[in-house]
Amino acid sequence: MRQVCLALPLAISVIFSGSPALAQTTAEGVAVETAATEIPVATPTTATAPAKSYKTAADGSVCELHVWPTENYLGINMGLLSGFGIVGALADQAVHQGKVTTVKGLMAEYLGPDVQMEELNKIGIEQTLKLDGYKIILEEPTPFNEDLKKDPELKAKTKAMNARLKASQRLSDSTAPCYAELVTTHIFYHKAMMYGSNLFTGWIYREFDGPKQTKLGKGQVKNPLENFPPKTEEMVEPAKAELRDAYSKDFTEYVEKKVFGAK
Repeated sequence: MRQVCLALPLAISVIFSGSPALAQTTAEGVAVETAATEIPVATPTTATAPAKSYKTAADGSVCELHVWPTENYLGINMGLLSGFGIVGALADQAVHQGKVTTVKGLMAEYLGPDVQMEELNKIGIEQTLKLDGYKIILEEPTPFNEDLKKDPELKAKTKAMNARLKASQRLSDSTAPCYAELVTTHIFYHKAMMYGSNLFTGWIYREFDGPKQTKLGKGQVKNPLENFPPKTEEMVEPAKAELRDAYSKDFTEYVEKKVFGAK
């Protein structure tokens, strides 16, 4: 389990130094030392951020929101051959295999788990989910599907995670009475001749009252892409910004449609 850390502001200290003594001469030519005017020296202080106030349950424990970002990047590039049914679609994916691999690599670079959390925090994840005052607990990213085939331990861990989801049980060992989970299942780039390029993101959101699951919202939403993947070096930064923006929009629309709009 990993926890989001908030950076403290830089310490600020202000020190005033007194002016040196000045020598004056009287009309009689006798030198007289005048006392220097002393300016009090401020005691250096360190600015500290006020402790964050968290929402608590009836027993005084802090309410928790556990968040799983993802490393599960998927990509499909469907061209003209895709109009010929299953055989055509498979042939088209084979033709574009190199491009899809590159796109998935770029998504991992531009929209890694740390960037996902930056975007969610920028939006205000607690406020968006109406969980003001919940403490965010950062969990390990959900893995890339292909990695499960070559890692038996990871495969078993994911299987156990899915079993808990199916049984409406918590994914973490937390016993906090006031508890919620947000699991990112995948980030999916899809390009088709008729529909253009889109970024799909999938999530599972759950709320608990003690051991009982009281809310469930799952599914994926999409937003269009025009600059990603970048075609020139000059388009790299616009592509990164666009990918972040599409991901952020995916989240707010997901919450609106799949969490609070779910029937």
